[in-house]
Amino acid sequence: MDVRVIYRTCPACGRRFGQPDDPGRKRRFCSDACKQAAYRARKREQARQRAQDDAHRRAHEEQTRRARDRTRRTPPPHAGTSRPGPYCTGCGGHRGPHSFHHDQVAHDRARRRYDGLHAKADSTGFPEEADACRAKAEQLRAKYGL
Repeated sequence: MDVRVIYRTCPACGRRFGQPDDPGRKRRFCSDACKQAAYRARKREQARQRAQDDAHRRAHEEQTRRARDRTRRTPPPHAGTSRPGPYCTGCGGHRGPHSFHHDQVAHDRARRRYDGLHAKADSTGFPEEADACRAKAEQLRAKYGL
């Protein structure tokens, strides 16, 4: 019986080597030394890629932190004396306790919640619950200038 031989090129050293063409797994490398060298090169590349990814991640985190710090130092739109007068023209609230801007949607939502809390306080038979609803409605009124 004649054994057929197939030839391959070793990806590590580039040398051609022969092996029998029998059923089963075919060798990729010409020797164990080449196999081990390829494994070590693969591991070095993975470590280099991991270090590069870590450096990119750290740089992105630092850039994000700096941007976040810049926004934290910026005062609210009408805190202090940046706008003349004691009122917020956008919402009509006082500037003291009302030191950040609310859009119209937030005011509408607060108004609905304020009205709902007053309605619940008027309809409930429990005085503690009515007091809690009125207190929360008062907080909303003070915050949103309702």
